[in-house]
Amino acid sequence: MDSLIAAMEGLVEDIYGHVHRVSGVSISIGEILGLSKADLDRLATVGVLHDVGKLHVDTKLLSKPCELDAPETQHMQRHTLFGFAMTADLFEREVSEAILFHHERYDGSGYPHGRAGEEIPLLARIVAVADAYDAITSERAYQPALPAAFALEEIRTFSGIQFDPLIVEAFMDSVSDGTFESTQRLILDLAAS
Repeated sequence: MDSLIAAMEGLVEDIYGHVHRVSGVSISIGEILGLSKADLDRLATVGVLHDVGKLHVDTKLLSKPCELDAPETQHMQRHTLFGFAMTADLFEREVSEAILFHHERYDGSGYPHGRAGEEIPLLARIVAVADAYDAITSERAYQPALPAAFALEEIRTFSGIQFDPLIVEAFMDSVSDGTFESTQRLILDLAAS
């Protein structure tokens, strides 16, 4: 896993921070949901490797400062398929499938296969919320970092559409009870060491 993380570091600015923050948010949600230690470990791995397929995406697209056109979007969306192919023989099925399905949407309008609701693996549904939160609150080539309050409202707004309502509720609970903040600090400390 370390070699995959190291390879990802050169892709885009702050990919290392992004994947570790996603991992931390994912773990805080998993703790609220009462996931087992084994599932929390899987979730940590998925969080860190969810974008590993971007190693096979044109790097110009990863840092493009404006909206992607349709062919570029299709190419970018293939990162989930690439990530699955890269991890299927290295990790448990739950890990590689969560990497494959982390951009599916609760209403079935996501990619790569248009799965909906509980057809989407639980770990993928958790990472989807964590990834969205970090994407909104982090500086991106195409968007400045937006406030946490805005991100929380966006996630609430898309509950039942993009996100599993159960996962959104657990995320909001983790923010309210401090689990989110303490897990984030721990993950970032571990990433820095």
